[in-house]
Amino acid sequence: MSIKDTIGSYRKRRKQLLPLILGVGAILLVIAGIIIVVVSTSGGGGFTLFATDTPTPTITPSPTNTFTPTETPTITQTPTTTFTATASAPFPYVVQEGDTLYGIMEKFGLPADSIILIYMLNPYDKTAGTGIDPATGNIYVGSIITLPNAGMQIPTPTAVANTAPGTRITYMVLPGDGLGLIAGKWNTTIDAIVRANPDTLPDGEETLLYPGMLLIVPINLVTPVPTTGPSATQTRTLTPTFTVTP
Repeated sequence: MSIKDTIGSYRKRRKQLLPLILGVGAILLVIAGIIIVVVSTSGGGGFTLFATDTPTPTITPSPTNTFTPTETPTITQTPTTTFTATASAPFPYVVQEGDTLYGIMEKFGLPADSIILIYMLNPYDKTAGTGIDPATGNIYVGSIITLPNAGMQIPTPTAVANTAPGTRITYMVLPGDGLGLIAGKWNTTIDAIVRANPDTLPDGEETLLYPGMLLIVPINLVTPVPTTGPSATQTRTLTPTFTVTP
């Protein structure tokens, strides 16, 4: 056989084998594709052909320590001891912020005329700076004053019979006092009292008096006039009879 016939025979066989080779290759490709699809959809850990939804991890919160609040201790303030108006005798009081004499009287239920007793119990000494000045009634925080008890009575002024005429005394005006009443108590005149108190009584007899005001009073300037008593009349005295029941 010549070389030409050999080459022609080879080409002829190659042409016959080519479709077979292509067919086998196609079959192999199909098989490979089927394997890949099966593996990717089976959920295995291998290669994944199609993207799957990635599950969102659920975070389970770990329990936290809950602190039980401790009870806050309640601070109970110790009540301040205050004096009451039921005292049986005058008692001390420490002046507080915002206090006034009339406010203190109201706090302890003292009657209005107790202002006189407060002045009397706390005599004012300008030089020593002690007591309460009746002209102003000023009191100061922290100072200690003496207060009257609720049943304390205002002492009745006693006239000095043997005192020389014109002797001057210091008189504290009481509730209900007027210049005429004061003049009658001390056997003097309204004019004499006004002349003795030019600064305290700037409007003379028309000056308004207030309880606790201090006046200079010249006493025994006039002779007291005896008052005429009621005529004696016969009265019938009834003697009560008591019946004792056993």
